[in-house]
Amino acid sequence: MISFMTPFTKRNLLIPVAAVLFMGVLYVLDRTVPILGSHVQHLELIIISLMIMMSIVIMLFWSLLGVCAGLAYFFVSMIFLYRPLTDLNPYYYSVLILAFILSSYIGYRASRKIQLSGQDYTVTMEKVQGDINLVSDHKKNREAEFSAMGEKISSLLKLKGIADSLSLSLSEGDIIKIVSKETFNIFRENGRVMFFMMDEPRRALSLFHTSKGEGRKAFLPENGGIFGRGALKNMKSLLVKDVRKDFRFSIDEETMKDDATSLIIKPLVVESKVLGLLRADSTRGSAFAQHDLRILDIIGELAAVALENARLYRRTEELAIRDSLTGLYVRRYFMERLEEEVKRALRSNGSFAMFMLDIDNFKDFNDKYGHISGDAILKNIGRVLKRKASAGDIVARYGGEEFAFLALNCGREEGARLAEEIRDEIQKSPVVLRREKCSVTVSVGVAVFPEDARLGGDIIWEADRRLYAAKAKGKNAVCSG
Repeated sequence: MISFMTPFTKRNLLIPVAAVLFMGVLYVLDRTVPILGSHVQHLELIIISLMIMMSIVIMLFWSLLGVCAGLAYFFVSMIFLYRPLTDLNPYYYSVLILAFILSSYIGYRASRKIQLSGQDYTVTMEKVQGDINLVSDHKKNREAEFSAMGEKISSLLKLKGIADSLSLSLSEGDIIKIVSKETFNIFRENGRVMFFMMDEPRRALSLFHTSKGEGRKAFLPENGGIFGRGALKNMKSLLVKDVRKDFRFSIDEETMKDDATSLIIKPLVVESKVLGLLRADSTRGSAFAQHDLRILDIIGELAAVALENARLYRRTEELAIRDSLTGLYVRRYFMERLEEEVKRALRSNGSFAMFMLDIDNFKDFNDKYGHISGDAILKNIGRVLKRKASAGDIVARYGGEEFAFLALNCGREEGARLAEEIRDEIQKSPVVLRREKCSVTVSVGVAVFPEDARLGGDIIWEADRRLYAAKAKGKNAVCSG
């Protein structure tokens, strides 16, 4: 509404002023003129002045209050002034009538002008008020848009921070912790974030990491809970404003034990492959909106891509350090680990045994059965070596048909016994070549650190020397000293 004073507001203030002036002039003419008539000469001037004032007042009433009020005051004036003026001189009353008629006409014309101006003014003010309302609504809408834009910018900056953090990590564990922590920071007031990973052997969801506020219950839903399973079934993000009122789900006993009332869930999917599930929940009903779900969708997409990249990186790394045929480490990686173990053993006064294995008469197998049979023999020996390796032991395909085995925390006697077990198991694990069971044997050389050598290259040389000593004994043998 417009609060400033309009011309018509000022006009309304003139009405009481005109009324007071009318009453005053009427009183003077009615009461004082007869008294002044016997005492004042040239009374005509005074009377004419008073009549002019009365005419002005009548004109004001016509202008301010319209025809009805103008006529009413006109007749009231004529009635009250008839006797005082006619007693003095009938001529005065005639002049008064003419003056009143003239002033009434002027007042009537002014009243019509004012009325038309009032109508124009009302229309103009309604249009102005409408424009003001439009501007006000536009301002409110812009403020709401600016506020929403500010929230979006803040969310995008947080998402950028998550993306930057994920780009620096190639570890699945680190990625999960980063995503859980940053998601909790965004939805902190809502209380809890849970990150589930798909357990491939069981084809079930397992809770990997939880970030929660104070006072929230610890919750371990089986296979992601009823809502997690529902999201995975439809392969879509899920928004539940009240878990106990959502008609899409039948609440089970497990869900009733939890303190979550509302939640949002994002399945982590890459090329139709489910990697896991990201869930944020709150004890408050309707704590999340579609905007929150969109943010979780973006975080989930970033997390899924980062996890897939981490897995691809791990596989690439494994391909770089493992032999594609046997699955054992390659020679380069074995040499790097050997140097690390030498330094560790020197610091801790530890020991380890180094085996060098070579397949006996391998060329004859290749010549007789072909290279495919040779690959089968290499794979079989690789499987045996993996089974015999303890935690921390390093087994590698050293080159061709030669293998290296690093047995940690192993002395000469233990090393010789393990080498003999390996030789015996390989001999007792025949390979089927062209429907024939072929027994394969190996020769093994054993060297012990630091008794036989104190450098990586020297320990390999010593184990290799003893390997050839085992070959000289007739093959299918172990030489440890």
